[in-house]
Amino acid sequence: MANNILGGIKKSVVRMIQTWTSHEHSFLIVAAGVLGIVCGLAVVVLQRLLELFHDTAFGMPSKWLGADSGWYLYLVIPLIPAFGGLIVGFMTWRFKMGYESAAGCEPMKWAALDGGLVKPRTIWFRLLATVAFLGSGGSGGREGPIAQICGALGSAMGQLFKMSTDRLRLLVGCGAAAGIAAAFNAPIAGVIFTVELVLGDFNVISFLPIVISSVMATTTKRLFLGDVPAFVAPSYSLVSHWEILFYAILGIVCGLVARLFFVSYFKSYDFFGKKLKNHPVLRPAVGGLIVGVIGMFAPQIFGGGYEVMGDMLNGAIVWYVALGLIFLKIIATSISLGSDGSGGIFAPALFIGCMTGGVFGTAAHYLFPDITAAAGAYAMVGVGAVMAAAVHAPLTNILMGYELTGNYLIILPIMTACIMSTYVMTRFSDYSLYTEKLRRRGIELVHGRDISVMDKIKVSDVMRRHVTTIPENLPFGKVMELIANSRDSYFPMVDSQNRLCGIVSIQNVREFMLDSSDLCDLVVAKEIATENVITVTGRHNLNEAMEKFTMIDIEQLPVVSYDDPRKIEGMLSRIDVIAAYKKEVLKKKEKEE
Repeated sequence: MANNILGGIKKSVVRMIQTWTSHEHSFLIVAAGVLGIVCGLAVVVLQRLLELFHDTAFGMPSKWLGADSGWYLYLVIPLIPAFGGLIVGFMTWRFKMGYESAAGCEPMKWAALDGGLVKPRTIWFRLLATVAFLGSGGSGGREGPIAQICGALGSAMGQLFKMSTDRLRLLVGCGAAAGIAAAFNAPIAGVIFTVELVLGDFNVISFLPIVISSVMATTTKRLFLGDVPAFVAPSYSLVSHWEILFYAILGIVCGLVARLFFVSYFKSYDFFGKKLKNHPVLRPAVGGLIVGVIGMFAPQIFGGGYEVMGDMLNGAIVWYVALGLIFLKIIATSISLGSDGSGGIFAPALFIGCMTGGVFGTAAHYLFPDITAAAGAYAMVGVGAVMAAAVHAPLTNILMGYELTGNYLIILPIMTACIMSTYVMTRFSDYSLYTEKLRRRGIELVHGRDISVMDKIKVSDVMRRHVTTIPENLPFGKVMELIANSRDSYFPMVDSQNRLCGIVSIQNVREFMLDSSDLCDLVVAKEIATENVITVTGRHNLNEAMEKFTMIDIEQLPVVSYDDPRKIEGMLSRIDVIAAYKKEVLKKKEKEE
């Protein structure tokens, strides 16, 4: 009886909210705010559980055996990451989650291919697996898993209220933004992360919910853990205008280091996935054991390494130690994550960049002490430069570099280094670490869409063959009448031989509507049309067509003959392209399942 009453109440509430959401956007704003609070709490819970698991895994054996004993240093320390890896391996195998990584690329896939639909078990699975992996010393960051957990929370909220696909995608993005914002205490960077990477596009309607979820998540975390920046570092500024040149060179160096990280990561990924023949349960344990052995001699590589980064920023690490940590962190992270550990690349990339900047800054300051700042300033700039290059996201890391340090004076060097490092990285590959990981699963994302799907669909399969054309000598009044009776927004203009010679859009008409109505019989179509026409052919694929749509931000393109670029065959609409893409994605998903 009680269950029936509760079920009835739930259905009534859901029905009421669905009715509201079908007419108003205000619910989406409220939902984003609530999601932000939930995500902020999730970040707090994850951080507390990580601390508890880490203190238990490392603290108890050190008390029993002694922190300086050989048993603890040379036996227990290597086995702790291996034990954590074993837990992750068993969970991944038992709950069949091996096809998903813990990286931030998963929310990108959810938004682009899955229509925002995420399995709810992702929330608790990723939470527990990350606690076991990072708490036992695995080399990785908590930010990628947090983006997944919070993105899955957004999807779960949308599914509860049976929201549309577009709103589900948006809530996944809101969750990812909230997770990143709370994890780094950086709300602006969280917003840009979602716009730049997860959703791949920007519009005003989606921007407001993303901002609200990001702000609420950060506020919630600060309420419980305090408003403490990720790094506490001295205030640095440009010593000389010539110093910008050194930061540009640092950006180039960081781009090369990011490339090394990229290659090492996928070499490890291939080794554990293809060459190491063992049960999937044991794979993360083997990786954890290797990392544990490295950690015996360099415990700084365990976890995300925020304390070590803080030491580097404050000049407490000598350059040769920092130099060694660059390579050891690359190796340890590649092994940890390549063996299917549950961690992200954000924190390791920040760590590697911090050490790279510190080493470079030490050399620069030694050679040119009068025109360069201390090594800590370069370490601060390097924090964002390697990550910007690794994931091709300079804007996110420029803003994150500022928010992590709270020092606006360093913004110009950060901008210079992030842009240069990203440019260097793109010279090696068009794929970032995130998109390459997805590409190896047959998913090629560009601007939030899988171009491998769009490459297979031809324009001729989607275009509308019925075309409303406008003769070039048609009077303006007749043009107005024709447009008023049509659903189209763009109309190819043709000459006396019915050949394409321009295009008339509603925007062209609006410009002349401001003039006197006496022009209706004086002005003809040719005088208001755009003569430079961007066209496609039926042989083009939808990916090529979308590139042309974005060239000048138009909604329709004329389709012309491949043999005769002035012979009109149809019209292609951006809406029709997106609809065809969604249908093909659905078919692909059904085949995979």
